[in-house]
Amino acid sequence: MSWSNVLIVHRAAENYHGVALMVRDPILMRLAAAWPKVRRQLPDPPPPGTAVDLEAVWQKTRIDFQGWGGLAQASPLLVMEGWKVLMGNGVILPDGTLNHLADSIIKKEAAGTIMGEFGVKPGELKK
Repeated sequence: MSWSNVLIVHRAAENYHGVALMVRDPILMRLAAAWPKVRRQLPDPPPPGTAVDLEAVWQKTRIDFQGWGGLAQASPLLVMEGWKVLMGNGVILPDGTLNHLADSIIKKEAAGTIMGEFGVKPGELKK
């Protein structure tokens, strides 16, 4: 079984509280947006049907925090503090994925920023 399958329940969770914290902090947004590109080393996934202790998986996951800081343009201290918030609130997952609500927010934010940079107004793309 792959990590993607094992963590699907966490990725699909309706995590409004954790995502609410993320959207109110630009550093957390940048860290979450960069998370899928961060190098990490996961333990082997559990056998099918085994319950997953997410905290234990996090403890066994090795993360390139310095590289993450470079990707998100954040200092090491901000990366470590942000990781605790994002991890502890279920916004990021050890396999490099995000909770589905966080992923949607980041994509919408990026699309809105790009449209604004090009002077495209909402609704003009439908024409």
